[in-house]
Amino acid sequence: MTHDNHVPELARHLAPVKRSNPVLWLYHWRYELLAVTLLPYALVNLVRWLGPVWSVVALVAAFNWVFYWRAARRHVRGRLRAIVVQHRLRSAFAGARICTVDGRRPAILWTRPVDGDIVVSLFCPAGIGFEQIHSRRDVLANACFAAEVYVDRHPKYGAFVTLTICTTAFRREPGRAGEVVPLRAHS
Repeated sequence: MTHDNHVPELARHLAPVKRSNPVLWLYHWRYELLAVTLLPYALVNLVRWLGPVWSVVALVAAFNWVFYWRAARRHVRGRLRAIVVQHRLRSAFAGARICTVDGRRPAILWTRPVDGDIVVSLFCPAGIGFEQIHSRRDVLANACFAAEVYVDRHPKYGAFVTLTICTTAFRREPGRAGEVVPLRAHS
């Protein structure tokens, strides 16, 4: 084994992880910024349109609708968890040194809740591959408060990686839930 194989890994550990530029920072915090700006604007317009009493009634009705309707509650909880997972993954990428030699981290393209799990689509810049993410699954799982993290590579494009973050202790392999072998009715 030569020392040439260890040079990129050593450089990756010694180089500082790059911070996001301001435009990318705004994109990372888009949900929180929209909540801070649009919610007060919507509340003020609701009070102006309905009046203070009816706006309180409408807000209580909307809160009860989300709180008591199981599907809506599950959707809101899953979406909020997906937002938290994005922030935790960015920090975990920096902490686990899942970055290029010059400090660039994978880009989170999309995060969505699916059946209690969180599915994250990543774009990896040149220098980060499936193997580097797969070898640090335990760090990513700990950062996301998850039991397991599955890493899948795209069948056609090597730069795209999908993470499935499982929150329960024992899970099946992703994509295997729909495989049911039908029984023969008349043997």
